Amino acid sequence: MASIAPLLSILLMAVLGIAKSPTREQKDDWPRIEHDHTVQACTVLTINGQAIETAGAIQAIFDDFEIQDDVWSTEFSQYAIIQIVGNDHAVLAKTHESLRLRGVKVVHSAILPSDSAPLPQGPYFLHHGHLHQAYRLYSDHAGAFIVSTVPDGNDGFRSLDAAAYGEQYPDALTVAVPSRLYYTKTDEKPFSGIRIAVKDIIDLKGLKTGASSRAFTALYPVKKETAETVQHLLNLGFVIVGKSKSTQFADSEWPTCDYVDYHGPFNPRGDGYLTPSGSSSGSASAVATYPWLDFALGTDTLGSIRSPAAAQGIFSMRPTTGATSSNGLVPYSPKWDTIGGFSRTAAEYVTLAQAMYGSNETYHKTFKNPTRLIYLTDYWPVKDETSQKLFDAFINKVEDFLGVTRTSFSLADLWNESRPADIDESIDQYLNHAFEWSANRDQWLGLLKPFLQDYTAKMGKPPVLNPQVRFKVGYTPRITAEQEELADKRLESYRKWFYEKVMPPSEDGYSSSIMILPWTTGEPAYRDTYKSGPQKFTGEGFFFYNVGPYAQSPELIIPGESESHFESLLSGDLLVQVGTTPYVSKFTGSVEQLPAAAGFIAAKGSDIMLADFVNKLFDYIGHDVKPTTTIIGQSSDEL
Repeated sequence: MASIAPLLSILLMAVLGIAKSPTREQKDDWPRIEHDHTVQACTVLTINGQAIETAGAIQAIFDDFEIQDDVWSTEFSQYAIIQIVGNDHAVLAKTHESLRLRGVKVVHSAILPSDSAPLPQGPYFLHHGHLHQAYRLYSDHAGAFIVSTVPDGNDGFRSLDAAAYGEQYPDALTVAVPSRLYYTKTDEKPFSGIRIAVKDIIDLKGLKTGASSRAFTALYPVKKETAETVQHLLNLGFVIVGKSKSTQFADSEWPTCDYVDYHGPFNPRGDGYLTPSGSSSGSASAVATYPWLDFALGTDTLGSIRSPAAAQGIFSMRPTTGATSSNGLVPYSPKWDTIGGFSRTAAEYVTLAQAMYGSNETYHKTFKNPTRLIYLTDYWPVKDETSQKLFDAFINKVEDFLGVTRTSFSLADLWNESRPADIDESIDQYLNHAFEWSANRDQWLGLLKPFLQDYTAKMGKPPVLNPQVRFKVGYTPRITAEQEELADKRLESYRKWFYEKVMPPSEDGYSSSIMILPWTTGEPAYRDTYKSGPQKFTGEGFFFYNVGPYAQSPELIIPGESESHFESLLSGDLLVQVGTTPYVSKFTGSVEQLPAAAGFIAAKGSDIMLADFVNKLFDYIGHDVKPTTTIIGQSSDEL
């Protein structure tokens, strides 16, 4: 066993063959254990009235631990601490014998009163007579995180002040994850132990919210409260392991040229040097790259969840507008901001959707399938023939699953035929400035203007900003209150028309219609592309990614996956979800695979039903798969 060394924080780190773990101390009411001052890895086992009869039974427990958990390893099996509820010496003696035959030394036996709560079973470190929970340390080699977090003991968080992979990944953060064995799902905490990362425009108590701005981070203090939506997840048992990178203030930025304050995260798909896409790219990169992370939260104002998921080959959903609280967010526009998440499989996304948008009553609700599949000829077919063939094959399977034939029509033509009588503009003309005028004035008044004033008053100079945000500082003040009011009125007229002619909002969580849209073009977009200047994105225009948000409807991204990164859990055969399109990498000169992704839009208010539908669809197709490797030529940490 390698030596144990203290870190700069109050944590301890142990290097145990394949595991690097900091520790968090046990509860104060657990008895002190007589032990020397060395740090000893051990396993806590609980006996409830029945002895562990054989060495084989001990090994079966250890085997189960190793299957369930990435923190526990065989190095923790050399020593054991036994806790038994009730005073049954015969049971204790038999268990001691089984452990001895298995080659395990019993360090301590604790007989607990019947009303005492035992420690969770699993891996611990014994030091100075106290037990400390074990964490495993992983490197953030994809650059997806802005800070790694651990609990601060006061219902908040603090940063993990540790670096465990400096030689191998010199600029990578170290992320600590707790043992999954510590958590048991209950009625009160049905999602106990599920690991999640949070985008760094969302508040966590005890930490600063930086919004990927060094100036913003330096100016404002740590947060005293956790964002309402995140606190809801914590109450349900989720475990936060870090904050993920965002574009600056969740605006639209091109990697790498627009990323000035912080380097953009890496997209593990294709050759590993494709764009990670929109503002929630850090959350998407973390889920796409790291199998030890279950979910990540992002935000979507006009595409910031959906676009990174499509680019990085994972599932995500922009929810119904207002489905979650936006309290505790760095705002773009409260009228448009939504919180959603990322997962690697459709089945996992159902879990996240239930937690975020559901209730105890909806967790196990059975939904009917939609009876209409909308196929908008404004956006179909895509120009790339290979991609369209993949999309057609997938849509054919959706039709088979639903037992319907797609309903094809042009949204623009339908608008021209049935728009309100007092409107004579095309849909593109009518909505050309809708988001631009509705949202950007909010960004100026609610974020940029007060930030500039606060920073200048305290620092005596203006803050340094990334190129896109510098552009917005000059542009957003020009939007007038009259323009904002006009845009909001036009959006309200459009929604009324959309609900009547295309897809009515849901009253009971069910959507009778599903719309499918393309989210990829079949062309690679690289992270090293030089630009003549900042993107100068304002949200002007009406495109496929506006359809869902303008109707305030949920949209769930269905990813394709790269054959280099995914394989079937059942058969080991390489499979596709929507599919992949080949391209020749300008970096490697080899043929790589680019994910093809589509989006499903359902009726406003049918978020859980949409996730449930997609899960059932992939069960039917048989293509719900999980990633097993990360960037090509670079496997995930096994340290």
